[in-house]
Amino acid sequence: MSTSPKRDADGVPAVPHEERADFLGDTFLEARQACREAVAEGALPYVAYFSRGVFTFSTDEFGDADTDRAVLNRLGRQLGHVVGDLDRALQEPRTGPLIRTLLHTDHGAIMCNLVVPRENVVAVTFGAAHPDRPLTDVEEVNEADRAVATLVARLRKRISLPSLNPGGWESAQVVRALNSVGDNGEPRVAEYQELPDEIRNACRASVRPEDLHYIAYYAGGELALEADHLDHTTLEPFFTQVAVDTRRSFYRVFGRQLEAVARRFNRLIAGGPPGGLVRRFVLDVEQGAVYYYRLDVGSYLVGVTIDQSRVRDSDERLSLLSSRFASLLRRSSRSQA
Repeated sequence: MSTSPKRDADGVPAVPHEERADFLGDTFLEARQACREAVAEGALPYVAYFSRGVFTFSTDEFGDADTDRAVLNRLGRQLGHVVGDLDRALQEPRTGPLIRTLLHTDHGAIMCNLVVPRENVVAVTFGAAHPDRPLTDVEEVNEADRAVATLVARLRKRISLPSLNPGGWESAQVVRALNSVGDNGEPRVAEYQELPDEIRNACRASVRPEDLHYIAYYAGGELALEADHLDHTTLEPFFTQVAVDTRRSFYRVFGRQLEAVARRFNRLIAGGPPGGLVRRFVLDVEQGAVYYYRLDVGSYLVGVTIDQSRVRDSDERLSLLSSRFASLLRRSSRSQA
């Protein structure tokens, strides 16, 4: 998707529409300007700002489409409540607050990024997922995700706060240039259901101590397999406040809850833009991220990285594994038919 400024039929740069809460007055001037510029640049059709769960202002390119605007403003408020619940649950492994939530649907994505405690930016973009390509390859979603991360970094900079690197976008190109940590050793693998060798081997090969630290595969709504490198020596600095087994147990319990979380997200966005079911969501905390990839009814992948600089790379790695699993499951379904 192009990020050049949108223009009208006469070639004049389009002016984004802005809505403000009645109480706002002339406050949030710099934030409003930053959001207008982000929409005008082309990657974000809609951006809204919420303070303490209350709609503050929004900027969009919808013109006279009041219905979409009203639906999205309401969605942002409701999403804030869900994000708050997830943030409280994610305090247990001591990896910091929830700083970014990405809901990737069949037809686009919704992003909710933390600016400062109790203040969030919510954005929406459109872009169809391709059935034969990894979800992380939808360029419209990637461009919007980067744009929101840049916008939030700008909003934090105006109050002298550093970027939290949401999405790992700032470090993605840097870490790709780094070599592997060397001898990764064998991951810890626990199998709870009888699985084909292809699935077991795919999980074993995908988990790594340098980025994707934990993987769990759920089939029929139950944990089927988990693999991790959480006890690798290079990750020792990440476990000064919590034991490896404690954090592993948390991810196992939390992972079982993610299908219910996905259903909650689906109910939240039902009937509104961008449309479709949630196929992937990312819960990006201050120190890493938790990923969910839907494969089928009751079948999904959970991934974890505890290194914020590797959030994007881990997402791409799990996305490739998800595509491979989807292919394996389709093949298995055809052979049983």
